[in-house]
Amino acid sequence: MKMLIDEYSGRDGINGWGEIVISQDTSGLSNCIGFSDSFQRVMNRSGDSRRLIGPLCAVFKNLFSTTPGDEKSELGNFFIQAGARFIGAYAKKGETLGHFEEVAEVFRLLNEQIARHNPSPDNTYSVQDLTNFVTANLASLSPKDLQPFLAYGSMLTHLHQQEHHQILLKKVVVYNHDEDGEFPSLPMNQALTSVFIGAMGRAAHRIDDMALEPEQPFAESLLRLSDQLFKLDNAGCHIPGCQLMDLQVVSQTVTAISKAYMLTEDPAQRQRYEKGLGALVNLTIKPVGSKLTVIGSAYAETAHMKKELVSRYTIGIIDRLIKEAQERPPTGSPVIEAAALRFNRQIYLELAFRAPQALKFDINASERKLQLLALADVARDGLQTDEDLSPLGKVQKLWLAKDSGDEKIKMVILGANPDLRKDTFIQDLGL
Repeated sequence: MKMLIDEYSGRDGINGWGEIVISQDTSGLSNCIGFSDSFQRVMNRSGDSRRLIGPLCAVFKNLFSTTPGDEKSELGNFFIQAGARFIGAYAKKGETLGHFEEVAEVFRLLNEQIARHNPSPDNTYSVQDLTNFVTANLASLSPKDLQPFLAYGSMLTHLHQQEHHQILLKKVVVYNHDEDGEFPSLPMNQALTSVFIGAMGRAAHRIDDMALEPEQPFAESLLRLSDQLFKLDNAGCHIPGCQLMDLQVVSQTVTAISKAYMLTEDPAQRQRYEKGLGALVNLTIKPVGSKLTVIGSAYAETAHMKKELVSRYTIGIIDRLIKEAQERPPTGSPVIEAAALRFNRQIYLELAFRAPQALKFDINASERKLQLLALADVARDGLQTDEDLSPLGKVQKLWLAKDSGDEKIKMVILGANPDLRKDTFIQDLGL
C-alpha cells in the first residue's frame, strides 16, 4: 500500500492518497471497496496506469499470499473483487501496460483464492474479467499460471447458472456449412471455451471440407489450437467437469483434426495434429480407470450437480456425437486412432453409467437405448474386456447385460462376472 500511496500522491487530478494512514486495524473494510472501484478509472488514464502496474502486482501478490482461508471471510472477497477488476482492466489494454509475467502470476494467485473461497459471483467478481484475460493472452500464459483457472472452470460455469449470469459465459460453436447457425443455449465449461477462443481467435466457425485444406484459415486455427493443447497437456494440466455441450465441440474437433490430418502431406503439420488431438482428449476426459460418479457426470446439468440434464437438446447432442464419430475418417495414425477410440469409449461409459436410472421412466427410453448401442458400435474396439468396463459399477453392468439390448456387451460382462448370470438367465427365460 505504501508503494501505491507514494505513486499516487501529488499527481495531477488524484487527491487524498497522501492523507491515508496505514495501520494494523482491519475493521475498515470500506477502504477495500474503494480500492477495487478505483482500478478501472485509474487504468483508463494511460499516463498513470503503466507506472502503477508494478506496484499493483506487488500489492496483489502480497494480499493473495496472506488472504484469510475462511470461505466466509468478507476480507478475502474484497481482495478477490479488487484482483478480478485489475485483471479485467489489464485484459483490455495489456499490450500497452507491460509487466505481463507479474500480472500472470497475480492471475494464478487470484484463481487459487477464488477456488479456496468459492465466492458468489454477485458483487464479488465477473467471470468475464478472467476469461477475457485468458483469451487475450493464451499464447503468452505459462501452464503453471493457467492451471488454477483450468481446474476451476467447471465451477465458474456452475456458479453462473442463474439467468442474469449466463449472459456472461463464453461459448464456442462449430457449424457445418449447411446448418443454421446459433449459439447453444446450454452453458459450456469456461476453461475449455477460453482455450478454444484464445487459440483459434474466434468463438464461431462455419466450415466445410474445403476449410480443412492446408493453409486455409480454419486449418491454421486448428494447428494453433493443437499447439496450445499440447503445451498444456505436456505440463500435466487438466480441464475437469466438461459437460455434454463441451463434449460436442470436442467431438467436432476430433473429427475436424482427423480430416485435416488426412488432407495434409506435411510431416510437421501431421505431428502437430497428432499431439493436439491426443492432448485434447487427455485434457477433457477423465483419467483412465477413474470410477464414474453422479457428481461430475458429463450428462448432469453441471459437473457439480446430481440431477441429470433434462433438455430438449439432449437427444440431438448425443446424435451429433454419434454422427461425428461415424463420419471421422480412419487416419492410419496410431496416436489419433487411440485418442479417438478413448474419447468414444468414455462417452459411451458416461451414458451407460446414467442409463439405469435415467431411462427408467423416460418416454424416449427406446430411442436412448438405440443411441447407447450406436455409441457402443463406434467404441467397440475399446469395449472388449471387463477392464474396459471397469469404471462402471455392478448396477450398471447388470443393467447393460439385462436391459440394454447389446448382446456383445452382454457377453463381455457375463464372461467376467459369473455372479450376474443368474439374473440375466432368469430374464432370458421369461420367468
